[in-house]
Amino acid sequence: MSSLRSIRRARLLSLSLLALTASAARAEMKPFELNMDRVKIVDPKGLAAPVYFVPAVKLIVTAQGSVWAQGKSTNFSSDSDVTAQAHGKYYVQGLEKALLQDLARKVQDDLVAKLRATGATVLTYDDLKADPLVAGRGRESADGKWGLPTTSKDGLTFVMASPSDEQAFESGVTGPLFYLHGMVKEKKMIAIQPEITFTVPQMWGEKDEGYKRAKASIGVNPVMLLHAATIFVNNPQGSFTGIQIYTHGGRHAAEVTGTVKKMSEDTTKFTSLWGRSSSDYLFTLDPAAFSDGVLRVGFAINSMVADQVKKVRK
Repeated sequence: MSSLRSIRRARLLSLSLLALTASAARAEMKPFELNMDRVKIVDPKGLAAPVYFVPAVKLIVTAQGSVWAQGKSTNFSSDSDVTAQAHGKYYVQGLEKALLQDLARKVQDDLVAKLRATGATVLTYDDLKADPLVAGRGRESADGKWGLPTTSKDGLTFVMASPSDEQAFESGVTGPLFYLHGMVKEKKMIAIQPEITFTVPQMWGEKDEGYKRAKASIGVNPVMLLHAATIFVNNPQGSFTGIQIYTHGGRHAAEVTGTVKKMSEDTTKFTSLWGRSSSDYLFTLDPAAFSDGVLRVGFAINSMVADQVKKVRK
């Protein structure tokens, strides 16, 4: 809730707004500072190895979302309760496959370079793509609507991008790297794969309730957040080593990542005491601002991972 409050304070848009426009001017990319209080590192000693394998990096970004809000008055009689409902849906335009795969590739290449800077040998997909475990692993299928694999959670649909179609490995119920355990055990190496999730734009519901009155509305903001990240690890000993990064609400990946436009609104009065509004929004990405936000977060995560590896390799 604190992250939402900070976003609302920064720039609150109500249903009465028809559109939001922002400058597309691109400033030099600023480093992103991870809040280590929002980072959980499990069994860091399990990161120590002479050789590392980075099969892929996965970027996960919201493509569409739906939010409800409901306000209900406080009356002495339930027969005279006032109920107000608001529903908002948004769709993200500009999540091009080529753009997202290029960003995933840049984050992957940066991680490989930073791990090599610790003195370790680092293998990539190109080095091991002929291995039967890698070659035989299933790949995620692209959604016909978005052109990329998708996943859904809590009313949000996300697109998922890897550096290439060949690196869009299926995750499975045991995680994205369990299928490699035989290889890492035999070769005495560690497999590492980051998955980084971003939400953009931010949409939330609000309500105002009181005696014989109730209001509900939808707020939208073009801020992009680091929603979560997981650095999956598979090592020869099969430990539960890994790194979890939680939502960074107060540290935005990008302040203005595009423009929001209300495309339609429908208001229905069911009775004198019950009404509902429903609106559709189109969010158009600014590719430069979006790319800067993804890369500065990805590079910061890579630096943190490399620092942890460096510590245990001493």
